[in-house]
Amino acid sequence: MDSILVTGLRVKSHIGATEEERERAQLLVVNLEIATDLRRAGASDDLADTIDYGRLVTGVERLIAGSRCALLEHLAENIASHIAAIEGVNGVTVEVAKDAPPIEQEVGCVAVRIERLQR
Repeated sequence: MDSILVTGLRVKSHIGATEEERERAQLLVVNLEIATDLRRAGASDDLADTIDYGRLVTGVERLIAGSRCALLEHLAENIASHIAAIEGVNGVTVEVAKDAPPIEQEVGCVAVRIERLQR
């Protein structure tokens, strides 16, 4: 299966397990892998024959920015459902990372990754 990759999408969102955590916007980094068949677009060189990743990224960005989820897992599921509804998507892998998680230990990020295949 072919894929469209979107890496390093940076969006601020009010996300967190506590109301205090959700009070301030936090930076999230999102990576996407969209499984699709790219043969037709590869042959035609026509945007109409593929998934418009510009529109896809805009939709995901709006979804994240407007979200007030408690968990990264829930947000990742919402993103996956949004992308799965796009015509031509056969599956999606979503990774959502919180750049500066509110934990005592010093870590680069905390992330979740989910994979959803169309049936």
